[in-house]
Amino acid sequence: MQQTDIKNQIWRNLDRLRADPSFRGCRDTRLLELIGATLGVEKLDSLFQSTELISKLANAYSIVAPIYVLKFIEKLLEAESKKSIFDPWLTASSPVFYIQADDVFGTCIDSTEFETIKSLFEEKSQNIKLDDTLDELSKTTQGFDLVLSFPPFGRRMQDVNGEKSPFDFTTTLLLKCGERLAQDGKLIFLVPNSFLWNEKGKEALNKQGLFVDAVFSIPSGAFSPMTSIQLHLILISKQNKEKTFVAEISQDDITNKTILQNFKNQKQGRAIQLGCLVDFLEFESLNALIAEKEMQELVKRIGYPPTLLTDILLTDISESINVLKGDNADEVEHLANSIYLPKIGSSPVVASLSELKIQPKNYYQIQLDETKANAIYVANYFNTPIGKKSRESLEAGVVIPRILKSQLSKCVLFLPDLPTQAEVIEVDSKIQQFTLRLDELRRNLWKQPKSYNSISKELKTINQEEKLENWIDELPFPISSILWRYYATKDNSKKIEHLFHFFEGFSEFLSMLMLSALVQDKEFYKAESHNWVNNDEKFQDWYLRATFGNWNALTSKLSKAIRKYVLDKDSDRKDYCKSLFGNPTEAFLSMITSKSIVRILGEVADLRNKWKGHGGITSEEENNQRVLTLEQKLNEFRTYIADAFEDTRILSPTTSSFEDGIFTFNAKELIGARTPFNEITVKSLIPLDRKKLYLRNSGQTKPLELLPFIKFVEASNAIYFYTSIESKDVRWISYHFEKEAELKQPVDDQLFKVFDLLKP
Repeated sequence: MQQTDIKNQIWRNLDRLRADPSFRGCRDTRLLELIGATLGVEKLDSLFQSTELISKLANAYSIVAPIYVLKFIEKLLEAESKKSIFDPWLTASSPVFYIQADDVFGTCIDSTEFETIKSLFEEKSQNIKLDDTLDELSKTTQGFDLVLSFPPFGRRMQDVNGEKSPFDFTTTLLLKCGERLAQDGKLIFLVPNSFLWNEKGKEALNKQGLFVDAVFSIPSGAFSPMTSIQLHLILISKQNKEKTFVAEISQDDITNKTILQNFKNQKQGRAIQLGCLVDFLEFESLNALIAEKEMQELVKRIGYPPTLLTDILLTDISESINVLKGDNADEVEHLANSIYLPKIGSSPVVASLSELKIQPKNYYQIQLDETKANAIYVANYFNTPIGKKSRESLEAGVVIPRILKSQLSKCVLFLPDLPTQAEVIEVDSKIQQFTLRLDELRRNLWKQPKSYNSISKELKTINQEEKLENWIDELPFPISSILWRYYATKDNSKKIEHLFHFFEGFSEFLSMLMLSALVQDKEFYKAESHNWVNNDEKFQDWYLRATFGNWNALTSKLSKAIRKYVLDKDSDRKDYCKSLFGNPTEAFLSMITSKSIVRILGEVADLRNKWKGHGGITSEEENNQRVLTLEQKLNEFRTYIADAFEDTRILSPTTSSFEDGIFTFNAKELIGARTPFNEITVKSLIPLDRKKLYLRNSGQTKPLELLPFIKFVEASNAIYFYTSIESKDVRWISYHFEKEAELKQPVDDQLFKVFDLLKP
């Protein structure tokens, strides 16, 4: 039975129970869904005969693994002949109950949970004890062939036999189980990121003769809403291996099969997520490895040699790096050739106290040796993509990531020699002067409008103007094709029409990008969609006849929600949100979370309604004024989009091949307004459908499938935007393809599935 059918069956039964006063309601159906998917719908139906049991299962506060994680564990254990599995922390959702296991034994600490387990798994509960698990482990002399457990996170440590453990509960429990592990035994634990950062914990494992054979990372959000942090399955044995295998489990069975094959053969995968071999003592996370690879690509572009920050300090690290105090920059003494690097957050690194964006106590003052580095250059370097990645790599801490002073000794920069630094700063200075002069000319223009002729002449002497045409060529085809029509025409009435189409198309395009990312995690979307789905009855079914205003309302709510996630102090939640978009650039994230873009879209919609309401024929002078107004909005809009799409591309896949867990696709890059499109080769961890469009960020291996609000007709290189449902047909509009500007096609199920996402 499909997962959707199981859910529907659960909710039908729950609705029936609501009339029973002893039923405590339903907080979460994930455990019930797991039972239905693994133990069968007959088992599920039998459970609904007991209102008390269903109440417990529907309100359980336990870690429920996704089906694909359980399947992965089963495949991982296939090579093991041992079918007897020990779990020191048994709950009703423990994986030992949902995989093939002849004999299960272990400890349950909670009496209510214990009774639930006995009711659910009568045949498997014979060897389960109700006891304090650490006390029981201290008393037992039994050896374990196979240990599999999902222990709790953040649980406070207690004394063990009167002694205080130096570790958290998970690590303490793991070490206790390790004491009883057979020489050829295996231990599999679910652990959070903090386990991988704990150097003392790693040392304790080695000291006890326990070695981590593999770390299988699970995508962030897999266990939401229980937790959004990234979790890992670690496989431990007593067999010492030089390297630890690390990979990222996928929802795709083919990918997981490749990972397990690479693990068996101790082979590097064709992508980091498919497996690589690392030194466990140095390993912190798979994301760090991927970031390091991205860093290497950025380094290639820069082409300068690596330099340790400690090598360009004026003296040693203790004297050259000052931890600032206080809230007032006036109380800080500026030291020559110093930079100010934020300890927390993403505020820019600066070379002057007057440029501080946050309080001084949140900065390090770092004095550089002027014979090796220029503070202005180094400050600007830290604000580039590679500089920001370097700062991120230094951050530590679970709740609020911060850069520790000790971490700065590891900081690596890629700098040119001092004369080149000076030349770059000189060019930057000229650009700043140019910008300041333009600002002056603009101010003068509005102070003395009569001087517009002389100002216009001066502008012509400045040969630095970036043409709009160049910017259009960097935008995705769905929106650049509209803007090109505006750019290419001289007719003001047509310019107005094309500019309105551009802003409306951009709003729909932006909503599509954000929805496409968020819907990848169905549970996350379900839990959070109240933040953007409109519950107002007057907007019910608005998508059946979508308007500019409706798209703007959706874009605004989506942007606000994503802005909240990206700015969340919980770094795991921020990283998870970024991962849904395929880990795009900061410029891209800045665009989709921009309040200013939403504001401008709203202002343009108001203008269209106002001018439409005015009615009648407009004069050429009036049209000219309207064009100027919209062009002002476009210029402002352009500053907020900037280079957001520089490393982000819309792809239309054509042919493909599959080898060693990697799909190789030929695809058209739908960028710019002119055809034929550039054809590229793309490496992907997931299959791509030729009938669909995808968003891909440079260097990433998981393109984002776009929802079907936009249609690309390859035969004519035409883009169509969804507008409405008319009778039994879908109406599509092209804003650039005059030959066939409108399509009417039968409604397809895929589009209605998308509409379901927009229902309260």
